Amino acid sequence: MPTGNSIVAIPTLPNGGLDMGKYSTHATRGNGSAGMEAMNATAGPDALFSQDSIIVQDNMLFTVNAGSNTVTMFNIDPQNPTCLTMVGEPACTMGDFPVAIAYSKKLKMACVLNSGASDGVACYSVSARKGLKPLDKSARKLNLGQSTPPVGPTGTVSDIFFTPDSKSLIIMVKGNPPTNVTGFVAVFPVQNGKVSLIPVKSNPTGSVALFGSSMISNTDIIATDAGFGTIKLTLNPQTHEVAADIKTTILGQAATCWTAFSSKTGSVYVTDIKMNRIKEISASSGEVVSALNFTNGNIGNIDNVVGGDFLYSLSPSATKVDIAVVNLACGQGKMKELGTFSIANGANQFSQGIAIYH
Repeated sequence: MPTGNSIVAIPTLPNGGLDMGKYSTHATRGNGSAGMEAMNATAGPDALFSQDSIIVQDNMLFTVNAGSNTVTMFNIDPQNPTCLTMVGEPACTMGDFPVAIAYSKKLKMACVLNSGASDGVACYSVSARKGLKPLDKSARKLNLGQSTPPVGPTGTVSDIFFTPDSKSLIIMVKGNPPTNVTGFVAVFPVQNGKVSLIPVKSNPTGSVALFGSSMISNTDIIATDAGFGTIKLTLNPQTHEVAADIKTTILGQAATCWTAFSSKTGSVYVTDIKMNRIKEISASSGEVVSALNFTNGNIGNIDNVVGGDFLYSLSPSATKVDIAVVNLACGQGKMKELGTFSIANGANQFSQGIAIYH
């Protein structure tokens, strides 16, 4: 089983490329792990079945340690962003197999999502000097009946994020059609600076296996669904229920799972673990705008992230991790492949999570 989690920090170049000669590695003081697939096979790539296992906000980086049931916080040096300094000690997640984390600048709060036998959400106050301080005595349970490590990808948690106005904390949970388990969206209202202990659960019509999500407003979400492609969802801020708006089938997809939003282009970019391409989805209409087929020969792509005019997409394999770079500067519908950069030392099919500091 994978152990010894680390963060790799790579400088970006003005043209969007990566300066692979100057990257640095930072231990999280936590262990990694991987979920289980059918026939007791260890998952990988897509070891955590999730999006947002690493996030960057302001001058802080947060990451989960699925094998240690902890979350680690680093400060980022603005003058030298590849210099990371751990803040405090890794914090207990009050559950098993943490896979994703969210942060609210307004609330100065981080919340982590557990996917194992003891599932649920735990929240912390965040201090740049002291790190993470638990706000809860126990995690908010989702009661999915999973194991540790979880068996998936279906039937597991997928993503956690705050709405831009920090009035809601949202969880995505995949369904499992073969066992008649229905996926759902869990919304925890935020009142008086506190995250509710009880979620409002919704089953958006037509959803199958909700995965990664991008908030495009305080109420609108573009989510991937590994069953068919993407779905545009709408949050009712009064009832906290989530309803399906536009369902988009991506032809030829195998498992569309990860999202990244560009406010510059007005598009969400989605990846597929078994298709070596990026699909561009209009954030306003929810429809497919364009597609880019990579020429690097990889099998598929997992996490991706947008930074300025560029998109970075992760493709792990047994001996390395490739990061494909896409230029978005020409606007909606005009993606251009820039190149692919590789990390070999210690990187493998269990590598997951990508975030950008800019």
